[in-house]
Amino acid sequence: MSNLKVALLSYRSNPFSGGQGIYVKYLSRSLVKLGHEVTVFSGPPYPDLDSRVKLVKVPSLDLYSKKNKFSDVSIKELRNFLNFYEWISINSGGFSEPYTFGKRIKKLLKNKLNEFDVIHDNQSLCYELLYFQKKIPLITTIHHPISKDLKYELKSIKSIFLKLLKIRWHSFLWMQTFVAKRLKNIIAVSSSSKKDIHEDFKVDLKRISVILNGIDNEIFFPQNDKTVTKRIVTTASADVPLKGLDFLLDAFLNLSKQYSDLELHVIGGKKEGGHTHRKIMELNIEKKVFFNNDLTFDEVRDVYCSADLVVIPSLYEGFGFAVGEAMACNKAVVTTNGGAIPEVIGDCGIVVDTEDSLQLEEGIKKLFKDEVLKSKLADKGYERAVRFLNWDTVASEVTKVYEESIKSFKK
Repeated sequence: MSNLKVALLSYRSNPFSGGQGIYVKYLSRSLVKLGHEVTVFSGPPYPDLDSRVKLVKVPSLDLYSKKNKFSDVSIKELRNFLNFYEWISINSGGFSEPYTFGKRIKKLLKNKLNEFDVIHDNQSLCYELLYFQKKIPLITTIHHPISKDLKYELKSIKSIFLKLLKIRWHSFLWMQTFVAKRLKNIIAVSSSSKKDIHEDFKVDLKRISVILNGIDNEIFFPQNDKTVTKRIVTTASADVPLKGLDFLLDAFLNLSKQYSDLELHVIGGKKEGGHTHRKIMELNIEKKVFFNNDLTFDEVRDVYCSADLVVIPSLYEGFGFAVGEAMACNKAVVTTNGGAIPEVIGDCGIVVDTEDSLQLEEGIKKLFKDEVLKSKLADKGYERAVRFLNWDTVASEVTKVYEESIKSFKK
């Protein structure tokens, strides 16, 4: 295996939330451990990288970090066409970051392509990838088609006006669909995601390789002395239907009547006055539900390790980092068959149907009543996370895709 010079592209790389930032951090670290030279080109928020990985910042207006997306910009900034386009798009309900990232990255990279052996895009799926693909071997990772997010969000909304706003925000999907079906080399992070990419983006299955993500066992590891009896831990993004929190809240309401000391701790935030906040108030469980946001990875581990069991009620996951992280912390997991989750958990947890609060409730009760089973599943899950969900293995498999792409390109 030769040492390669890799340009890893990511339009945003939040290091503490979202699969894309996690992917950039750990894949780049494991690639340099193999001897490759990795340069990450990222828009804000910027990733947390190993010291051996070079970061080239691709600045944008980063409007999502500002208190006021409309007024917290200067006239000087708006004189730049891409900045103005980004500003007008986001303030009219769109999401233009993947599009504008493409324009900026082409300007940065087009005269430096000879410095790299391969470009690896992390789901920007911008038009400029088609230009790069003609000049240099190109790989694109698609975690899952964002069309799945749109599907579930539209399903959860009754207002026609709000539906139109969601469609407007997801308008970048036209670009991503156009680009994806024309790419030659795609990595999917699960077989489920591969199937969905094929169906939603119309990509030839032969062009998609499946490489499961890894879990960082140096951060996520057991600390069983922190376990709090009858504490359920889950993860959720604020008011995101895809995470299925509503169904867990309904199950939790019934369970709290049977277990008076039951608590629910959510890794993630809630919007004051938002859907989740209102539902918790309506169910009158606000004194038993706790949100933990803006956490470091160590703090996330501490929350997982405090769990009696972990429940992940997602309607869909392209991979399912939360399931793997909980397993790595030696916690029994109750989860759903949404998307790739069964591939991640295997036979190491209780898997129920999506959108079914009763099945969630029964799965949780089963583990509360059977300590032997709970311990057995936790141990099996831990072994699976350590043996099969390993970033060094991911990097080795990704390298094989790089090398095959380089061979095909030379032909």
